[in-house]
Amino acid sequence: MNVFEEQRGLITLYASDGQRKGAIIAIILEELSDGEHIDLSGFHDIVTYLIDRYDTRHEVSYKKGSREDEEVKHWLASISHEPNGTHTEQHRFDLDADDGIPFARKAIHLYLHLEQHLLKSGNKYIVGKKCTLADLVHLPYVAAAGSTGLDLERFPELTLWYDRVFQRPAVQKGYAAVHLKIRG
Repeated sequence: MNVFEEQRGLITLYASDGQRKGAIIAIILEELSDGEHIDLSGFHDIVTYLIDRYDTRHEVSYKKGSREDEEVKHWLASISHEPNGTHTEQHRFDLDADDGIPFARKAIHLYLHLEQHLLKSGNKYIVGKKCTLADLVHLPYVAAAGSTGLDLERFPELTLWYDRVFQRPAVQKGYAAVHLKIRG
């Protein structure tokens, strides 16, 4: 499904209803859209291109090569399907993989890791003091808590983080664009 009206010169996103990665791309498009068109495939390639090309003011990223930029890449690798030699297997969260492990079990592992990280860092966001791609790529998986029968309230720091990030207008538009259900 095309989640945005066809208009000459705009990026076109095709995603299945309810697809989490489609919501992430839609959110980033809303945050950074400027009217140009390009065809890319692969989640990592798309989000990297969008951030590099359109986030020149570093609204949801940090300066390329900075410590924070590297940390964002680390978090992106933890949730993506692409291998990354700097990220240990125990902290990879391939929640969409068809590996026989129930989504809820993988989600709890992710929620515990995020809760611990937010507590330890003392930050309101996953990396630093602003919402970044690290937050945006994890949000749909945290939003899935209610649909899998998990109580996100058991993770107080994660709940505060979720509420903070979800209040962003671009996040709400991105979710609406792909009809992704939020936690309930």
